[in-house]
Amino acid sequence: MLPEQGMPDLVLPSPLMTCNHPLLTEKKIKLFVKRDDLIHPEISGNKYRKLKYNLEKIKLSNAETVITFGGAFSNHLHATAATCHYLGIQSVGIVRGEDTSSDNPTLQFCKQKGMVLHFIGRNEYRLKTDSDQVKNIIKQYPHPFILPEGGSNPEALVGVSEIWDELTQQLAQPADYIFCAAGTGATLAGLLKHAPEKTHVLGFSSLKSEHLKDEILRLTGEKTEKPFTFFNNYHFGGYAKTTTELLDFITALEAVSGIPMDYVYNGKAVFGMFDLIQKNFFPENSVIVWLHTGGLQGKKGMPYLKK
Repeated sequence: MLPEQGMPDLVLPSPLMTCNHPLLTEKKIKLFVKRDDLIHPEISGNKYRKLKYNLEKIKLSNAETVITFGGAFSNHLHATAATCHYLGIQSVGIVRGEDTSSDNPTLQFCKQKGMVLHFIGRNEYRLKTDSDQVKNIIKQYPHPFILPEGGSNPEALVGVSEIWDELTQQLAQPADYIFCAAGTGATLAGLLKHAPEKTHVLGFSSLKSEHLKDEILRLTGEKTEKPFTFFNNYHFGGYAKTTTELLDFITALEAVSGIPMDYVYNGKAVFGMFDLIQKNFFPENSVIVWLHTGGLQGKKGMPYLKK
């Protein structure tokens, strides 16, 4: 049974909208937005797509508990907690860092959805399932299913690949470019693995990483010859870090386009895209698709991070 059969309020296929902005008009660029942020109010964007076939696998394995990993404001923990709640599966989150759940909006939501949280130090977290502390946590739960951080595995790539089926129905012809933000790299790998030959895939790293492009290619399971460009210069200082320039850009574009963005992933990717458009990276009359990967729950964490 796929999760669509037990999940309320799913919007699939996700809508495809036109993004309007004076720069796009000036440069003669057509920008569409694949609004995966609208798939579900609590399980939006790439998180649902990456969970979909993992959940099918969980059901078939008769696992009693899903155990996964994430940081204090993790979109993945948020989505996993909500999904397991709707499907009646116990969820456990192993969280990097100290317990901040008393006033952290993301972790409060996870607990409300029934997720049991275990907090571990950063060094132990880096070891994941090789850590003795993590092994002892896992032993507490019979018949667990271990879901990687970000849900990034082959099943996730299959879920992401369905974006192309939807775009085939929504666009008259394949886009010249498609782009999205990268965290663990699984969404980009899923796009790249199944991309039409005509479509150039662009990725924007949301964190400082010299190895993320290699990880994306590893996840595809092949040394792809498909057109792929990866940008590592729009991270604004690192994961979940921002600048006034980035926040001002997000506020201005939201006002013009009416499309909300998070500051961790989509805001950085779209800033990079508009910078490239301004610099004439794209030929006139290019058709570009922005895959909006959701993550909007993270906006609630901004006031908390500024305390």
